[in-house]
Amino acid sequence: MPDRCFGVAVVGCGGISNCHTYALSQIPEVRLIATVDIDETRARNFQARFGSEIASTDLDAVLSREDVDAVVVTTANDTHAPLSLRALQAGKHVLVQKPMALTLEEADQMIAAAERANKKLMVSFFEFFHPAFKRARELVDRGAIGDVFFYKAIMAWHVPSMLAWRFDPRVSGGGVIMDGHVHHVAYLLHLLGNPPIESVYAEYGTLNSTAQVEDTAVTLLRTPRVLAEIDGSNRLLEPNAQNGRAFKESIEIFGSNGTIHIDPTNRPSLTVYIPGADVGAGLNDGWIAPRLDAVPPTHRPYSNHFNPDENPWVAEHQHFVDACLKDEPLVSDGRFGRKVQEVLMAAYEAGREGRRIRLGAPVGAGR
Repeated sequence: MPDRCFGVAVVGCGGISNCHTYALSQIPEVRLIATVDIDETRARNFQARFGSEIASTDLDAVLSREDVDAVVVTTANDTHAPLSLRALQAGKHVLVQKPMALTLEEADQMIAAAERANKKLMVSFFEFFHPAFKRARELVDRGAIGDVFFYKAIMAWHVPSMLAWRFDPRVSGGGVIMDGHVHHVAYLLHLLGNPPIESVYAEYGTLNSTAQVEDTAVTLLRTPRVLAEIDGSNRLLEPNAQNGRAFKESIEIFGSNGTIHIDPTNRPSLTVYIPGADVGAGLNDGWIAPRLDAVPPTHRPYSNHFNPDENPWVAEHQHFVDACLKDEPLVSDGRFGRKVQEVLMAAYEAGREGRRIRLGAPVGAGR
């Protein structure tokens, strides 16, 4: 595949876009054509730092260019669907930040637009490409810990200002469920081979802030064979060694023959316990840290809260580019993103109504 043959425009030049845009700059096939933002200063800052050909506030002009093959949408939640639809209707492939939309109706419109245009629509779930998360899935697929029956995850952090857009329900669509639980719902589905979700229950509230959205939540999911607990808060005070700010993430996967722990902000980030495993040198019957894939040094900047040498962002964007150029399946296409969204909507409905929601019937709106 020739270098710089795939033209990409990044729409949104805020915080998380640093990870996306740097990753794109490291992919040989990508020609970074434009950084686009409603704030021209931000767009020009990204142009200077990441080497896009132009900086622009005019999305329509960028979408009209024939050399733009794909658009990466990294804006606030309420614009994910509208901007993705504009790009798809202009005949561009789309990679969009999670959550893909604020409603299931928007998600359906995005899927339909991608199918009409015969273009790829991918929802960004970067954990799928993290070496520890990838290795954990390989171990589960191999049956190394037997049949998974329980999954427990937490993602929590601290946002000091109530003025952040994430606390405005009109923009964010919700609080920590929409912003944090989304990751671990997606990984649960990915880990287990996308099983049906039978039911959802959630408890949430604004417990440690004056936010208009939930700052703390617990969601329980049931598949035919697995019970999952997903926890989170955006008011947690616990330091993170990788970025110097408050952040916590961990996943525990319990199987009939063993246990996997993923702790991506610490080292080792993956540990496995399998009673009776023959690992030699007197190391059996204890925790084992499996070898992980190495991330090249040039792929390590902008790792966010992860260990830099386990940065997943370049691998995620390489997957998207390869799928577009080779017409290959996506690991998290629009229909997968919609399924995640349906679980989030059900969690909000369960919390409002104080009852378990069985999926298969229509679910209500978010918070």
